[in-house]
This record gives sequence, structure tokens and C-alpha cells, in this order.
Amino acid sequence: MWKRMVLSMLLACLPWSFCHGESPVPEDMGNLEKAGAALEKQEEKVPWFEIHGDYRWLYGNGRFRGKSLSLEGRAWKRQDEKVTMETRRFRLFPVLRLTPHLLLKTALEDNRIDQGPGNSHHLFLSRAYLQYENEILKIEAGRLNYYLMDGDLLDKKMDGFRIRYGHDDEGPGRSVFFYGRTAEDRSKARKVLVLENKRTLGKWLIHSAYADFRAIHGHKESIPVLSPSGKSGERFDRQQVGVVKGAYSPNEDWTFSVDYVLSHGYHEKDHFSETKPGYVAAAMYGEADPKRAGSYEVWVRYYHLPSSALLAPTMDADTTFFRRMGFSGWGARLDFVPVKGLVWALEGFSLKTKAAAL
Repeated sequence: MWKRMVLSMLLACLPWSFCHGESPVPEDMGNLEKAGAALEKQEEKVPWFEIHGDYRWLYGNGRFRGKSLSLEGRAWKRQDEKVTMETRRFRLFPVLRLTPHLLLKTALEDNRIDQGPGNSHHLFLSRAYLQYENEILKIEAGRLNYYLMDGDLLDKKMDGFRIRYGHDDEGPGRSVFFYGRTAEDRSKARKVLVLENKRTLGKWLIHSAYADFRAIHGHKESIPVLSPSGKSGERFDRQQVGVVKGAYSPNEDWTFSVDYVLSHGYHEKDHFSETKPGYVAAAMYGEADPKRAGSYEVWVRYYHLPSSALLAPTMDADTTFFRRMGFSGWGARLDFVPVKGLVWALEGFSLKTKAAAL
């Protein structure tokens, strides 16, 4: 049985904004009409440069208990393994406005691994993309982050282009099209197609999406070293995930939601294939507004997902920990604004394999 407990703390800063060449007060205050017109014109001006950032400390503890195949492949033996992870992450998000509707968005990131697998990656450029936006259309191209279904299924850097059209509360809602590939080494990268539609109806939100991930290069066979046989691998040549989220907000503070997921995944060399349903249920209260000291936000989620639905969800717990067995369990987070411009966050997960949860 796999288990995972994770705690993290996050600091986030308010954006710092700069307007180039603008006087904070109209020069001609003797003429009220001119002064009013000048103030209105200034309100229409937007900062040409903004920057904000966050800092995270993460501590995680995972344990595996099960049976593994001996190196000779002749017998199964008991395996009890513990993994500890401790990392620090610092990020800055500079934004440069090239024209009133065209922005260059970037992200600088620094990851330090104090304990656990992987290597530290000092300050590097993690995202850079152009964004054009008007009243109904938004187009993005470059290396960007895709955040799908509040991160329940996907939160990952992508290379490609995304088009959003419409408004959530008008007509057929807002539609999204994305095509590209995951931003990683070509041997691991996957081609990605995502389609979305989001529509608000009073206190209800209906959000549907389809994601198709295909390996650019076929993956090698996974060695069946774990019991039950056939569930040990973590690779898929293709994953197709359809999801419908229904969210209800009875007032400004509370939101309740359920994601219903149906996913299909297969790996040719392992002859492994699965088509299974799953879900994520969530309850959220409040809103942590960095501009308002004392504000806070709390959410609790329950996960019950097959492995074929695990694209790259937002959680500090490592979902690849569960191989092809899928997982169930709880997650919770608290965000609190002690002073204007600063956010403290505490997050934790307790997860285990779906088989063990039944």
C-alpha cells in the first residue's frame, strides 16, 4: 500500500506596477473639466511593467509496503520503503506590456532540493509567451502553464498556442482550444490537444473538457516488479480524459464542486489498457485576497482517480508514486493574508492506492 503525506508553506507577494511617463496628478487643476478628463484618461492607462512572485517550502513523507520481484525474477519478496522529500522553490513573474493588448509574460524559477530524489535547478527561465487579449478573445503562444479544472487534472508547462473565445456568462459560454506539447525532454514529451467549454448559469458553473496526450516516442516496456502484476508501470503511450465539473455557489463565501472523470489509457509494449471513471469532490470557503489583510481561503478535496486520468494534477504529493493503481484520499489547504501583499499557505495530503482504499 502506498501512502503520502505532504505539507507545504507558500509566500506570495502583491504585484509591483510601474507606469512610464505618467504624472500622478493632472497639471491643470484650475479647470475642473480638463482635470476630470485627465484623471479619466489616466485611469485607462495600465502599467507597462509588473512583477510578483512566491516562495514555497515543501516537506513530504511517502512509504511503500508491498511485494517486489527479486533481481533474478524468480521469487516475490516483502518490500518496505520510505521516501522523504524537502524542497524550496522561489518564483518571479515579470510581465511587460508591449501594446495596450499585447503582453510578454515570463517566469523565473529557482528550485532547491534539500532532501529526496532529483537535482536542484538554480534560477532559470521557466515560462515565456506572448498574450493578445481584447474583450472576447485571448490568444497565447510560447511556453505557458496550463491549469485545467482548478488543477484537479492538469497543471503543467506546455509549448504551444491557446485560443480562448467568449465569456463564461454569455451565449454558449467560453470556449478554449490548445495544441502543443509538454515542455520536457523530447524522449518524454507528449503531443497535447485540449478542448474546453465553461458556462455560468446563476449560482451554477458547468465546465467540460477533453484532453488528449500522445507520446512523441514510444515508451519502453515497464518491468513488472510490483504486485499485483500488470499495475507496476507508470507509462502510457496515450491518455484520453473527458471531464465535466459541476460547481454550486450558494453565496459569495461557499463553493461546492464535483468533477466526474472518464479516462482511457494504453501502453502498447506492456499490452496494458484501462478505461475507468473517477471523481474529485471539493468544498471551498472564503477568498484570500493579497490586497486585503486578514482575508483567508480554505478548501478540502477528496480524490478517487484511476491512473489513466493522472495527467499532471496540482498537488505537492507525487501521483506517480502510485504506479498504475490510481489513488484515493484527502487533500486540504489554508491560505491566509497576515499583511497586505503577503500570503501564507499550509497544504497537506493523505493518499493511498485505490485498491487499498476499497
